[in-house]
Amino acid sequence: MSMTRRMMAVLVLSAGAATAAWAQDVSPAARELDPLGRLSEGSRYQIELILDSARVAGLPTAPLESKALEGISKRVDGRRIVSAVRMVFRSLRDARSVLGAPATPDELNAAASALRVGVTRAELAHLTQIRRDRSVTMPLVVLSDLITRGVPRDTASQTILQLWQRGAADDDFSGLWRGVERDIVSGTDPGVALLNRAREVPPRGPSSQPEGSRPEGSTENRNS
Repeated sequence: MSMTRRMMAVLVLSAGAATAAWAQDVSPAARELDPLGRLSEGSRYQIELILDSARVAGLPTAPLESKALEGISKRVDGRRIVSAVRMVFRSLRDARSVLGAPATPDELNAAASALRVGVTRAELAHLTQIRRDRSVTMPLVVLSDLITRGVPRDTASQTILQLWQRGAADDDFSGLWRGVERDIVSGTDPGVALLNRAREVPPRGPSSQPEGSRPEGSTENRNS
């Protein structure tokens, strides 16, 4: 779980203190203590409406607050912050429609991030259909980060899906992520780095071929 939390930090900023309820008569002193207090009243009110909509829909609000705080810290125009927060809300709503009601907040956040970097709903659905009671948080976090680091979307999506089908665990995905990151920093093409590192992940679970069924001296060369 600690590794999952650290990986989630790659994609989102940690939310600060809980946001106070907004009202027209908030004092300047209170605004200074409010994480969203530096926004204009109009922008602040629109973000509060989005947060309320997320609560009603049962969606996590931390990613929305984090996106707003990120924009504030970078001194982004309030209208652009509202637009970015609304985009995160829509991606969370779309993620819920694919993952379903049982999805955890971390899974929804990871799935929403994947959708925002170009992963399709069909790809996301395929991943969740073969979850075998495993959390999809880690593979989705790694998938999103790989795409943002320059790995072609199709290559990243197909590789993560293949590893997931083969029963890869969270430690496998986190190790893959660290290895690809080192290779990219060393100058390796992102797509090549991923394919090379993926070959090092051993098959696990019921989908893997038993050791005794492999011809002696042969090497695994699976195309699935």
